[in-house]
Order: sequence, then structure tokens, then C-alpha cells
Amino acid sequence: MKDSFDIENIKFKPFNPLTCSRDEWTLFHEFRKIRHERINPDDPYTEDSMMEKSLMAQAQHPEFELELTSLIDRSTNKHVGQMMCGVFRETSASYEGNKHIMQFDTMLLSEYRRKGIGTNMLKRILAFAQEKDKLVLIANSEEEDGKAFLNAIGAQIAQTGAENRLKLDDIDWEMVNEWMTQGPKRSPGSDMKLFFSIPDDIIDEYAKVFTETLNQQPMGDLDINDIIFTPESIREDEKQQSSLGRTKLTYLTIESDGKISGLTEMLYRTDRKTMVTQLLTGVKQEYRGRGLGKWLKAAMLLKTKDDYPEAKIITTDNASENKPMISINDRLGFKLHKESISAQLKREDLAKYLKNK
Repeated sequence: MKDSFDIENIKFKPFNPLTCSRDEWTLFHEFRKIRHERINPDDPYTEDSMMEKSLMAQAQHPEFELELTSLIDRSTNKHVGQMMCGVFRETSASYEGNKHIMQFDTMLLSEYRRKGIGTNMLKRILAFAQEKDKLVLIANSEEEDGKAFLNAIGAQIAQTGAENRLKLDDIDWEMVNEWMTQGPKRSPGSDMKLFFSIPDDIIDEYAKVFTETLNQQPMGDLDINDIIFTPESIREDEKQQSSLGRTKLTYLTIESDGKISGLTEMLYRTDRKTMVTQLLTGVKQEYRGRGLGKWLKAAMLLKTKDDYPEAKIITTDNASENKPMISINDRLGFKLHKESISAQLKREDLAKYLKNK
């Protein structure tokens, strides 16, 4: 970038994945590759066509509305930043309890930081929040610059967490097999079943159990109410994952009376063959203390080992306050990869901050 910087050269341009041109996609992917090389150089790179399909699916999501904005340096015709604002749609089952919140994200190449561009981003974020009448703004960050930016604007850290990773070569498989053996012994009335799609005859109950166990996770001081999953939203997720060539596996423990007591999920992506993502693992409160969490985790690890030989790493996200799950992951050998924060601020406080800028 030239030594003499003119902020007027930075153009904020709406980025609609459903209508943007091939030239816009090209500039976006060039930006993505630079970010990837600087932040996650050792991770698999999501191919351009797959990223386009993913963003187009997100743009049509029935539960969540996204507004994306690109930052273009007109002096070089380079894509140098990206903004996202997201809110629950009124048709979402989660809307009523969370109609006050908005999520936002900002990305900017390091050489363009501390030049006033962030302030202009925030002005647009505030305008979107005002348009949608959202009172609480929430953002996440793994990067130190991003954390510093959130701190500088007065956002309060409401939750800390981490991405943890486990190398399959480092797993104590003898211990994992012991968990598989002990599971049915400690919980003899439980059966374990694997699903690639939740059957129609249990999807109503599954949606309730998924919602319950998801919301059992500690949320720190985040001003978020229950995220509610319905049979329709679960089917939509299955449809989207399938359209993107991804495989989602779900193990359930089912009691003798037919009730679901616990679950664990794993996502395998063909564009990230060396990595699999461990998603939610949860056991209903009344069934805890019987080793179901370890049994579920062990089953998924063995399935991954047997069916996905190219997988080398399992990655998962955990809130710092989620002690029971962190304890299991620690025993398996998960190691810290990146620490993260979730920060929030009130719309009125952002308006005051910008007024003083």
C-alpha cells in the first residue's frame, strides 16, 4: 500500500452472494487467500467454488438474515476488508427471545488498520442495528488485533472460549475402547444408535433434546436467550450440509423407554479431508453421572478412525466455563489451538463512542 493513504479511496460495497459478479467473487477470493495465509496457513483452504456455495446457502438461510459488505480500495482495485451483520428472522423460533441482539464481524487487512476505516465500519454497523431495532451487539474474535479493537470501542468480554484440537495419532485408543466397554455396563438400560439423518419418528423429541442440551452450555454474561431448534430447522440444516457435500453424523443414546438421553455430532467436509469438526455433545441433566458423555465421544472417535482415514485432526470449540466437557477433552488429549472471546455492547454505547470520534 502507498505511504500516502486516502481514506476516500475505500469504497463500501454490498456483497450479495446470490447476485454478485464473477469479478466481485475474484476479488473476494484474493482477499480470502491473503487472510488464510496470514492467519491459518497450516489449515486446509476451502476451495473457491465451495465457499461460494456456502455463502449462497447462508444468504438464503430461513432462520438468520445476513448483510455482507465488501471494502474495496479504489486506488488498487483490491478487496481489503469485509463486514457482516446478522439477525434472527422473525420466522425463526429463536426470534422472540433474541429479537434484541445483532451479531457483527469485521475483517480488515493489517496494512489498512489504524487508519480510520474501522470507525467507518462501526458507523455502518450502528446504522444496520438502528434499522433493525437491535439493542445489543455481539462479536467474536480469535485474533489479538480483533480483541484489541473490541476493547477499544468499549465492548465488554462476556464469554471466553477456545478452539481445541486433537491429533488422532496422539489418542490413547486403549482408553477410548475402555470407555466404549464401560458405557453399556454403567448404563445398561441405554442403547446407542448412529444416524446420518434424524428419522421422522424421533425428530420432534430430538429437536427438544438438542435445544435443551445446547442451552445447558454456559453462555457467560452474553445477553442471549435460548436458541430453539425445530424439526424444520434440523431438516434445513441436513439439506444444506448435503448440498455442500458434507457428512454430518449423530450418535444418540436412547433409554429403554425410548427417550433420548444424550447426543454427539461430527461434521466431515470433503474440502477439509484432514480435519473433522466435533460439534455438540450433550447429555440431559437427569441422565448424567453414568458415563454417557464418554461413551458417545468414544463411539464418534472410533467411527472417525475407521471411516475417515484421511482425517488427522479433530477440532472443537468450548466455552471456558464448560468444565465437564473440557474435562473429557483434556483426558482425550485435546490441546489449545486458539483462544477466543465473545464481546457485547449496547447500541446506545456504540452511538456514544462514535459521537466522540
